[in-house]
Amino acid sequence: MKYVDFYGEAPHEAGAFSVFEDGDIAVFFPKRRRDLHKGACGTANIIGGSAGVGASFLAAGACLKSGAGYTKLYLPPTVYPHAIGSVSPACILREFSAVEGELLLADCIAVGMGAGVSEELYADILKLLHSFQGTLVLDADALNALAFYGVEALKRKNCRVIVTPHPKEFSRLTKKPIGEILEDPITAALRFAREYEVTVILKNYRSVITDGERIALNVTGSPALAKGGSGDVLSGLLAGTVARGTAPFDAAAVSSFLLGKAGELAALEMGEYAPDATDIIHYLAKAIARYK
Repeated sequence: MKYVDFYGEAPHEAGAFSVFEDGDIAVFFPKRRRDLHKGACGTANIIGGSAGVGASFLAAGACLKSGAGYTKLYLPPTVYPHAIGSVSPACILREFSAVEGELLLADCIAVGMGAGVSEELYADILKLLHSFQGTLVLDADALNALAFYGVEALKRKNCRVIVTPHPKEFSRLTKKPIGEILEDPITAALRFAREYEVTVILKNYRSVITDGERIALNVTGSPALAKGGSGDVLSGLLAGTVARGTAPFDAAAVSSFLLGKAGELAALEMGEYAPDATDIIHYLAKAIARYK
């Protein structure tokens, strides 16, 4: 792991950041015991929406590659019947109508992918922040709902939270111009993480990961990832990585690293133009196998 200091003529509030390298990743994929069972490997729940159901399918597909014991996809009643046969049979499908019961019995929940921005979604986020005891991954329209209806809700939570905005979503959350964010993304992410006590993945071609104390910069990746769905793949992989027992900051850094590696491997075999998000899920398995 490399460390880069910000200190020059004047101290920078971020101090220093780390850069994960190949040798750092194997630690998070130790050899498994022969008597290991799925109940010991955690449960990740993906809450899908009806505005872009393919996004939640991608998240669930990536989660299945993470090593989590159970991947469960919760879908609205209007979408649920159409999902049967459209997602891997290894994924457990559930009909979703309210934030309650079995839905909350997970190690990690990811929400927002293809959800559509609505008061109903915001109400579900508030319930999750209040009632869930694990780690909550907020992506896509979950972030947009927070930006529209009130990001201060993040200060009233009983669970650990990871937010995964790209610069435009982060601009909505912080009410700051994108140019200002891109000028110093590390400081922007660090301040948000500290104010709201969350882990942030500020996604870009060089993603910033911080929990308000530690900072990592992800340097893996490829233009092959510059397509819709890549963020959904990251959220699913992240949810599963947390569910199997990895701490939020480490899971965020490792998942970002592996998504980038999958993009690099896909580009080597398919070129930078052809790979789509479903291809990236396939190459996630190859990326993880490099570090087992």
